[in-house]
Amino acid sequence: MKWRRLWRRRHGGRTPGQAAADRALHQAREERHETARRGREVTETAGQLREIRERNHFAEMFRQSLEGRGT
Repeated sequence: MKWRRLWRRRHGGRTPGQAAADRALHQAREERHETARRGREVTETAGQLREIRERNHFAEMFRQSLEGRGT
């Protein structure tokens, strides 16, 4: 067993632990990129919702001023 590990290291082979670590690193990188992509979408959607909320707020204030209730 010990000789196999030494042979792999000297001849460029990867141990099972190294292969698992490489797969985990690859998956983490993919997930990070997906999160960054979705983060931009969330930011855009939040901006759109903020604009809608502000329009509704000003429409409500205008409606109240016409009805004489004022704020």
